[in-house]
Amino acid sequence: MKKGFLVVLLIALISPVFSQIIPKELDGIWEGKDRFVFFENAADDENPELVIILKTYYGWYYDRAAEPLDYKEKEARTPNAATHKEPELIPYTITKSNNSNAYQINLNYSKHNQNITSFAIIDNKIYLNPYIKIELQDEETRADYTLWRSFQESLGFLMYEQATDQNISLLILKDNKYYDVRYWLTDMDYDSSFVLFKYKNEEYSVPKHLFADGTNYSCVNGRSKKVRNTMPAFELDKANAIFNSENNVLILNQEPYLTKLTDKTTFENLMQIIKEANSRRKPDPEPIFPVKLPAIPSNQ
Repeated sequence: MKKGFLVVLLIALISPVFSQIIPKELDGIWEGKDRFVFFENAADDENPELVIILKTYYGWYYDRAAEPLDYKEKEARTPNAATHKEPELIPYTITKSNNSNAYQINLNYSKHNQNITSFAIIDNKIYLNPYIKIELQDEETRADYTLWRSFQESLGFLMYEQATDQNISLLILKDNKYYDVRYWLTDMDYDSSFVLFKYKNEEYSVPKHLFADGTNYSCVNGRSKKVRNTMPAFELDKANAIFNSENNVLILNQEPYLTKLTDKTTFENLMQIIKEANSRRKPDPEPIFPVKLPAIPSNQ
């Protein structure tokens, strides 16, 4: 028993420690309608924690809601009705989809609570719920259409766990139209084979299962090899379709979730933004009843 313990200890001591490197294009301050999110790339930071500044009270007060504990040593916190004495701690890890600028961030709220959010960065903007092109080995046999998969839908980089989606989708994109294939939550073992999607005279080969964020989804029942109850195609609105430069990430009908502040990139810049916002004074509200001015006596 003692020998086994020593072996484990030796492995732990000689094993290299890897830090979580933040992608360069993600590093910095991002602003959304209701929050700021800050990613700080510290090479010696093995367990980075998410920084979230909430725009509370209709945007009039900026709350340092989530940040590393050592931030208060750099800049003292101001506990009040909006800002707690201690921040929320949200460790995270980031993975990148192959050959694209799409990512997944795993937010760890506690030992048993976590959330995986998929997003893409295009032109200094973060978009949620991207579609990722499925790279097929026999691409030449499907030259007239492409397949685009989704992941679980997310509302953003939040401070609480989001519910598991019961459905996700896959798009069959051909010319100026696309079919939206529904995949539903299943307890079947993952199967990498393909099945038939047919609508009238059109036929396509699509994955039987999609594995998303630790959960398996299927588009057929049991061992079936054909998608049932197929629906007609939608017209692709090119004005609302955003592709990345590599043409392997697709955004449909979405506004950016966050926009990068390219001229503000540091912790000091973030604290300055907060100070300036919290020093504002909201104008007094209009009186409920009209103010009556005293009458001016007339000359006798």
